[in-house]
Amino acid sequence: MIHVLKNKLFLVALLVALFAGTLSGGTSVKPAFAQLGGGTCGPGTPGMGAYVFGVVEYGFGVIETFPVGIIATEENVNYTREWMVTDFFNGCIIDIFFKEHILPAMMMMTEQLSAVGMQQVSAIGMFMDAKHQQETQRLFQELSAQAHKDYQPSEELCSLGSVMKSLGASDRNADLTALMMTERSLKRQLGNANSNASEGPKEDREGRLEQFRRRYCDPNDNDGGLASICVSGGNNATKNKDVDYARTMAFPQTLNINFSDNTLTDDEEDVIALASNLFSHDVFTRIAPSTLEVAANQDEYLNVRSVIAKRSVAEHSFNTILGMKTAGSNAAGTSQYMSAMLQELGMSAADAQSLIGANPSYYAQMELLTKSIFQRPEFFVGLYDKPTNVARKGVALQALALMQDRDTFKSNLRSEAILSVLLEMEVMRLQEDVQNRLPRMVDSGPKN
Repeated sequence: MIHVLKNKLFLVALLVALFAGTLSGGTSVKPAFAQLGGGTCGPGTPGMGAYVFGVVEYGFGVIETFPVGIIATEENVNYTREWMVTDFFNGCIIDIFFKEHILPAMMMMTEQLSAVGMQQVSAIGMFMDAKHQQETQRLFQELSAQAHKDYQPSEELCSLGSVMKSLGASDRNADLTALMMTERSLKRQLGNANSNASEGPKEDREGRLEQFRRRYCDPNDNDGGLASICVSGGNNATKNKDVDYARTMAFPQTLNINFSDNTLTDDEEDVIALASNLFSHDVFTRIAPSTLEVAANQDEYLNVRSVIAKRSVAEHSFNTILGMKTAGSNAAGTSQYMSAMLQELGMSAADAQSLIGANPSYYAQMELLTKSIFQRPEFFVGLYDKPTNVARKGVALQALALMQDRDTFKSNLRSEAILSVLLEMEVMRLQEDVQNRLPRMVDSGPKN
């Protein structure tokens, strides 16, 4: 093959493998090439091999030939070029060497490469399948570990849930007590039959005085002047509890009150006596039935009822606070959990039990859940917990805050009712002034 590189004056004839017979010195190139095989790639006369390497300067200058004995003339060079381009390249390289050897080899190589490529793709697919399998297993393991982490119980959260078990039942008891106290007060003021004040203020005061002498009298009061009327020197445990709001109602967190049974407890007797001294100390004189038969007198009875209604609004706040401190339900064992939490604050078991009582009230439970629980170091230590448990505690505290907001809302409603009654009483005075001036009005218009 002759290559002309960048139009330089070179012509390089590369190695040409020729199989030829015996060459005689001085013979012409054309017959020699004929002997070398002519236009074929097959071997000539066996036993003799030769090759030609020619460097021909462009313009046919000096020619060197190998092996010696082949004369390189311009004709021989042209013939050699034509033979290499046509016979050797097309016949030998293309038809025989390429088609019979290279092309089949390349076809087999292509087939093998395709098969190997498919095997590689299969291997890649297996790698991808293994990757997805490992990722799925890892995801399952992560979710399992996360679930195991998230659903581990928190002792502090369980404490909150244990104390709140009977909160709803205690709240209902509080409503019942407030309702019963309101009904008792109305019966006392209205002179309901079989009540202590049914016959009027005289009987009411006699019954209360007898109770005072027996239960609440302190011989040292009135400069020791009560010693003569106190029965058996007075009861040290209940002295003046009928007038001591702090000791009777404010400080105790749970009062042994249950109006659903027929047993009168000490706390029930004390709060009823206190309520009688605080509200409606003087009940109305009872109106004889014959007096009410007169139509003009019936209006006065409506005035009596109006005063009682206004008193019931004021007394309702007292009754509601009393209801919140009424003994609740201990069916869920709330008392023991509350006692354990109070002992963590440094209280003894006996003191804790004395504070909350055997059946903790709604007030006692809310006092612990919204105040005392945060005074325990264990609460803050419990915040070093898993994020999910900390979030659960946050939700529980939000629920307690909602209950507190609800209690505050009810308190605001009671305050609003009291303020509205006070405003009505002020308006009544103005109305009376206007009403008194109406009869004195002078008609200054024209007279017929």
